[in-house]
Amino acid sequence: MTESTTSIKNQIKQLDKTTLSGCSFLVGGIQWFLGILAAESWYDGYSSRIDYVSDLGTGPTALIYNLSVFMLGAFIVLGTFFLYKAQKGRLLPFLLIICGIGAMGVGIFPANLQPMHSVFTLLAILFGSFAAVGSYSYQTKPMSIISVILGLMSFVLAMIFIPYLGLSFGSTETFLGMAKGSLERWAINPILAWIIGFGGYLMGTAKTDEI
Repeated sequence: MTESTTSIKNQIKQLDKTTLSGCSFLVGGIQWFLGILAAESWYDGYSSRIDYVSDLGTGPTALIYNLSVFMLGAFIVLGTFFLYKAQKGRLLPFLLIICGIGAMGVGIFPANLQPMHSVFTLLAILFGSFAAVGSYSYQTKPMSIISVILGLMSFVLAMIFIPYLGLSFGSTETFLGMAKGSLERWAINPILAWIIGFGGYLMGTAKTDEI
């Protein structure tokens, strides 16, 4: 076997890992987005403006939401495994693994199982925002800058969201002119947007593996 043939085969293996990583992130993010839409549609009396996202995991749509958020975490962990195998970096995979475990924990421990639910939610959101910022060196501009902005946005809004914790289902109390459901989504959705975008980016750059 010639050296060039070996090099080509190694590049194919590398491409496969990068592609699988991006595909896992993309599918995981999209299925959770669709899972939330389905759960909101079938939960009578639920308001995305007023109610926590995790309230979807304790009512009639518990199976849909909890399974979907668990799958999000599982896809993140799977994608991180392939990313770790394809790349040299170690920090981003570490951040992603914690984020993925956090999301899986949210699905295992619904909102009525405290304090575990809150612990895993915190891990998912904080390490998700850190991972978005940490992905800067894996991407070229402008995607790298967009990722940092999304990560910082999620982190800041998650900190602002703290006073909203512990409110009852249906509470319309506001602190910044937003009910708790709206502000929580402002903290979560930047991470969701990043993981979907990052997955697509990895798939699009897999042919060169120069990220």
